[in-house]
Order: sequence, then structure tokens, then C-alpha cells
Amino acid sequence: MTTFMLRALFIFSCAIAFTGCSKNDDTKQGPANPAGLGPQGTETEPKSDIGINTTTKQQFQPILDMGQRAVVWLNLVNSHRDLNSRLNLADRTTKNPVPPEKPNVSSVKSILEKFNTRLTEIPESMRPYLVDKKELVETLPIDDVIFLKSIRDLNSTYQAAVRWLGQEAWFIDYEQNDVYDIRGFYFIQKDPTAEQKIKQYFANSDADQATIKGWLVGMCHNSMMPTAICSAQFDEAKTNDDVYAYYQKNFKAAQAAYQDFFKVKPVRKDITWSPEQKTITQNFIDPNVAKVANWLKTNIEEEWKNTGFQLIINFVKQNPISPFIVFEKGVTPHVSGENWETITMDPDYSLDDYNTQWTIRHEFGHILGFPDCYLEFYNKTEKTMTYYTIEPDNLMCAWGGKLQPSHETELRKAYTVVQ
Repeated sequence: MTTFMLRALFIFSCAIAFTGCSKNDDTKQGPANPAGLGPQGTETEPKSDIGINTTTKQQFQPILDMGQRAVVWLNLVNSHRDLNSRLNLADRTTKNPVPPEKPNVSSVKSILEKFNTRLTEIPESMRPYLVDKKELVETLPIDDVIFLKSIRDLNSTYQAAVRWLGQEAWFIDYEQNDVYDIRGFYFIQKDPTAEQKIKQYFANSDADQATIKGWLVGMCHNSMMPTAICSAQFDEAKTNDDVYAYYQKNFKAAQAAYQDFFKVKPVRKDITWSPEQKTITQNFIDPNVAKVANWLKTNIEEEWKNTGFQLIINFVKQNPISPFIVFEKGVTPHVSGENWETITMDPDYSLDDYNTQWTIRHEFGHILGFPDCYLEFYNKTEKTMTYYTIEPDNLMCAWGGKLQPSHETELRKAYTVVQ
């Protein structure tokens, strides 16, 4: 296990544009940790107001109120529509990758500014219902496409506000999260000429030298070494013409940091392989609501399969070790509990919307022990949160991602079949 396991507090979650997920404790949320699934969690609104900055919540209250109202209106509009005509927050073509090359940097100011922009963009025919709080109507006063775009935009800003509120109590931990910033390793691996550039460091332009230094200092920081010390060590290596040796010295720590975003920790005790090792069955406490049970089983089994591999959900009675689902209004979907056994979802979001269907597919990955393969860290000086995803098509990295062959490989490693 890498040095990432030394952190005392971890929280585990997904980052998505519409709803999110995390692993948290009963009242708070902490930063995502790609290494171990210890007491982890992330981007969820706490179940109480403990740790929330009252001033920020007051500033965000109009966003929260309108965001919730927008979803209620969407549900009303869909209440008598069939699956072909309903309006969804997302569909199977929706994706939201935030690559390391273009990280998202957010702040209270940027969220408020985005909301103010959204307010100006609300169509006039929708304003009485969203701004003036006129009684909502099922028959829309505007074209479906225009209505849905506005609702999606408001929901995105609402989710950003909920996410920020959930993170505030953990900013001291998020400040330390930059040790998991693997962009130096990532960019070097993507550039086939990078090693040669490092070997011939002084042959590069001043701008390229600065870029290379940033990469290498970041790789050093992945070993938990303070950035200031890493920078000083780089300058010494540069003076001694040992830049490539500096790179080699820190390569393994950076590589391990990257790989930890994708490793499974075997947290499940009630998971079994079939004799032929083609199916793996996970017990799940029966929610005792047919629609919820069908939604769970259908979406999880549809996603968690591959050629020669199928995960099966087996509903069981209440017991102390099997995972289960609960619904709580006003939270970001997340996984919590000592053994990552509790999935919490927001009942305001329809089970028929692919937004919610994708979320449960991702959340179940956490139940199995998969971490999120994205990163967030807080800059105290600038009061900003930086966020990026690593693999745009990975189910555990970015919204709209899919199951990858590596997920099956990791499951087989984590839950070894006795021959």
C-alpha cells in the first residue's frame, strides 16, 4: 500500500455534473482519497448543518430554493408522460469529463456569478413559476427543449452549491489533497518526447523548462514531500545538471499515486463467485419497494457485465453486513458506513431519469470498493476548489462513463476465487 494510506481521514465520492456521490460519516463530508477506502467520503451535503459556513449557506439559499423548485417542476411535468415523452436531466449520450488539461476551478464567487447568469437566461414564460413562485403547472408555457435546457442549467448550479456546502467543513483536509495531484505524471506519460526533454532539460525553451519543473515538482509532492522542499530539491538538481535523476527518484511515488485511483479495496464480505468464475453475486438488502428493487437490479446488472462476466444482485433480508439503500431529501447521492454499506439517494430525482440510473451504477462501484478516479483540492489563499477527472470514459471517473475491462480485472484481484 502506498503512503496515501497514512492519511487519518478519507472520504469517498463521485463527481458528476447533475448529482454526485460520496462516502461520508453521519454529519460531514471529507475529501476524496484515491488510495485506501478508509473512513472515506466526499461531495455530499451533510445530514446536519454541523460544519457548514452559515454565511455561505445564506448566500447560496436562493440557489438551493430555486434548484429544488426546478426539480419539483420537472417531476410535475413528467408525472403523466410516458418514458418516450418524459423530459430527463440526462440521457445515455450525456457526458461531463473534466480532463486534467482543463480542470474546473470553482469558488463561492464563481457559483454565485453562474447563478446570476442563469437567472438572466430563464425564459420570460418560466420566470413567474421559478422566480415569483407562482403555482407550478404540468402543461408547459414554453417548448419542451427550451424548458429542459433551463432546468438542466439551474440543476447544475444547484448541485455545485450543494457540493460546496458539503465540502466547507473539510477544507483543511482538501488543502492537503494536492499531494494526490497526478498531473505531472499524467502529462509526462502522455508526451512520448517528455523523457527526452527531461534528459536535455537545458535545451528546452524557458517556458518549457518552467512546465517541466512544474511536472517534476508535482511528482515529488506525490511522495508527501512539501512543495517548497520539492522545489528546492529540483533547483539543486538543476544546478548539478541532475534533473533526469530527480525525475527518476520521484517516478515510483508518482506512479503509485496514479495507480491508487483505480485500485479496489475488498470491503464486501457477502460477495461470491460462481464455480466457473463467470458471475459474481452481491447480496443487497431488499428495499421492499418493487419499483426501487427493479431499478436497482436492472441498472446495476446492466452496467456491471462484460464478455464472460456478469454481476448479479441477490436481494436478502435485513442483516448487519449487506449493503442497502435509503432516500433522503436534499443530499447529494453518496455511500457511507464503516464498510461502505449505505447508499443514500435524493427522492426528488426520478428513478426513470438516466441521471439517477447512471448514478446508482456509479454508486455501486463504491459498494464494491472502487474509489473515484478524479481529484479535488482546495487552495486556501485563493479560496478555490480545483477538480478534474482522469479517464473520461471510466464509470468511476466522470459522469457518463462506462464499465471498463479494468473493473472486472480489479474485482478478480480484490475478491480472489479459491481454486
